[in-house]
Amino acid sequence: MTDLFGNEEVTLERKVEQSLRLIRSVCKMKGDFRDRLIGGMSGGKDSAVVYDLVMQVDNSVPFYYANTTIDPPGTMKFIREYYPNVEILQPKKGYFTLVREKGLPTRQARYCCELLKEYVGVGKNMFEGIRSEESRNREGRDYIQCDSRTAYKGGQHIYPIYDWTERDVWEYIDKRGIKTNPNYKRNGGCMERIGCVGCPLGGRYQRALEFQHFPKYLEANRLAIKHGMENNPQWKLTQLSGGDADAVMKWWLNGRKSMEEWFSKPTNTLFDDEE
Repeated sequence: MTDLFGNEEVTLERKVEQSLRLIRSVCKMKGDFRDRLIGGMSGGKDSAVVYDLVMQVDNSVPFYYANTTIDPPGTMKFIREYYPNVEILQPKKGYFTLVREKGLPTRQARYCCELLKEYVGVGKNMFEGIRSEESRNREGRDYIQCDSRTAYKGGQHIYPIYDWTERDVWEYIDKRGIKTNPNYKRNGGCMERIGCVGCPLGGRYQRALEFQHFPKYLEANRLAIKHGMENNPQWKLTQLSGGDADAVMKWWLNGRKSMEEWFSKPTNTLFDDEE
């Protein structure tokens, strides 16, 4: 089969076999590499597919779900019901405690990823549902990639479905009868991708939609940064905003401007599209 440009298309069946071949080769490794082998479960469709593929090869590989405390409601219940052998890990400090101590995470300073999710893979070789199609930042990676960060202690990322498209993922899910998170749009929810509610990496309109569906999370963010500024008058954000939590939330949700740019020209419009 060829595409519109005459190039041979790689069928889903072929991609599945390629993914299984990679998983088999990894699971056959001996010694320290095999001892450090784990899988990551986010509650999303991609990690569900990776879990299904790995279980077909070796069901002794342990999988972990890191509770970020700001995943969409029902995610932990979903994992407990459909993935009972996935171990749920609780963070030392929840997301809203971190906001009170460190401020709101931004695209440039996402401390939350390291403290609430990435710690699971430190020193481990982890199967993950990363796909190159998802973003430019995920293009050009190897199927097995060592994390160069010192804090990661030589941990490696393993991407069995790196070349899969979103269509491939949903087709596989439908063929295998895999249950997916109730927060997906196809299941009646509001999310295209499962992740932390209001993540700064999400588009402004998607973040607004998520907080519209989960208003308690929005209010919890407002209260957390309000308390954080009250306890930290030295923060630049506290000084620029005058400690006004409502004004800070507008800046944070807009997501396009630095705090200096935003508070030098206050606006009442959340989606400031003047550029």
